Amino acid sequence: MKDEEAQWRGAGAGAPRALGAMAVCAAAGFALYLAFPPVGWWWTAVPALAVLVACVDRARMGRALLNTTAFGVAFWTPLIPWVVVSTRTPLAWVALVVSQVLFLSLWSLSVSLMRVWSWARSPVGQALGCALAWTGVEQARSAFPWSGFPWGTVALPQVDSPLGRLAPYGGVALVSFAVMAVAVLVRRAFSLAGSARERWWWRPAMLAGATAVCVAPLAIDLPSAQEAGALTVGVVQGNISLPGSQAYAHEGEVTGNHASQTRRMLESAGGGAVDLVVWGEGSADRDPAASAVVARELEEVSDEAGAPVLMGYSVLADDDHVWNWLALWYPDSGLDAQSRYAKQVPVPFGEFIPFRPLIASLATEAARQNHDMAAGGEPGLMTARLTDGRAVPIAVGICFEGAYESVIGQGVALGGQVIITPSNNYLFESSAESAQQAQLLRMRAMEYSRSAVQASTTGVSAVIRPDGSVQASTAVMSAASMVETVPLRTSLTPAARMGALPARAAMVLTGALLLASAVRARIARAAAARAAGDAREEENGDD
Repeated sequence: MKDEEAQWRGAGAGAPRALGAMAVCAAAGFALYLAFPPVGWWWTAVPALAVLVACVDRARMGRALLNTTAFGVAFWTPLIPWVVVSTRTPLAWVALVVSQVLFLSLWSLSVSLMRVWSWARSPVGQALGCALAWTGVEQARSAFPWSGFPWGTVALPQVDSPLGRLAPYGGVALVSFAVMAVAVLVRRAFSLAGSARERWWWRPAMLAGATAVCVAPLAIDLPSAQEAGALTVGVVQGNISLPGSQAYAHEGEVTGNHASQTRRMLESAGGGAVDLVVWGEGSADRDPAASAVVARELEEVSDEAGAPVLMGYSVLADDDHVWNWLALWYPDSGLDAQSRYAKQVPVPFGEFIPFRPLIASLATEAARQNHDMAAGGEPGLMTARLTDGRAVPIAVGICFEGAYESVIGQGVALGGQVIITPSNNYLFESSAESAQQAQLLRMRAMEYSRSAVQASTTGVSAVIRPDGSVQASTAVMSAASMVETVPLRTSLTPAARMGALPARAAMVLTGALLLASAVRARIARAAAARAAGDAREEENGDD
């Protein structure tokens, strides 16, 4: 009876502690959210992750998973509420949050299992192991299922910190690895739980190591000089009146908005002031080859600008699929239908519906139509023939494709001298989605040492320097334009040369470490069980 009472009291005392740990983790998750737009406090990422590690690395596996769940929900829920804005249902928001928390739980499981290795319990070993597992899980969720969800990686806010300068040498994977490694060292430096083997200088050394990792990248140069001349772009944000479906129902309305804003831009800058006019995804509301209204607007503004217009439009093909195109309209010659680019990575539930009959209710208004978007097979590279005789290779992607190394990196590796990602953000209205998307493109610019342009129909549009800094940007849900000159660059960073290798290596090594840790843990449990059985037999024999 006394044993039962003591057990009950222990459980009662443990519940407040468990709830307290979950509350602390939730606060840390919210702190990590603050590192991203619209707030943008990049420096909150390391302390937030340090708190998460402290609540996971010495807790039992079940408790660690609860703490990780609290952290993940508090991070993802405020980060992506724009999913509700675009889908008009909270179900998709909840489903996406849950899926990302499940991936985060895989990292928590890895941390718990790694404790079977003596090296993983040392400060440096723990930093390397936790950072590898975090990076591997991030890259896995960025690629799977379907096209994954490469949003919310802890590398992205570091585009404004010294750690971001590591991007040209290992991409997003290396930056994420460094962020988590620093967080673990900070956690160990300020740990309240000491060790009998701990030397007095260990904690100062760990703090010094974390500081060195953060400060050392300042020595890395981020070149922004011209290597192939310069390009003057006129970025046009024509705006779309809401609801967007009604605007697109009127032939020429969206195209007319962009044409009018282009004329205002040219009146201010002067004809011949730009080498290339850039409109957003879906800025031409009909196929220019089929719509005389759209073709006339493009012909007029292209002739007035004396420059080609890069624009986007969608076409329902004979195979009952929608194709999302980028194309160039040239003065005098018109549409160049032979060098178009089709979106390679349609967004699940946004532009196509997996298992359509079962889960159509979770999709956006656009995807609820009876037509899925087809995936293009050509690389993200277009060549613009300028009126001064130059041919400029452009690494391109459409909207969310700015998040994918497989699209942008391939375009750069094939010779793209500037990155341009037209986007259509009207579904997200005034939410932080387009600002978060621009942050992704800033990291791509830094990673590949290329100028980058995000041209949105409704904002945010941005012109980004090769070092990831913003040269100019616009507000959301407004008509605006920018005329900016950016350097063209040809040299390839190590990240551009390696392509997907760092991400794939992180996933493979994480999987191997998780499997090896699970096998070793099982062997250790079996050995402990045998030892306990032998001890009991010995006891019984003595009796």
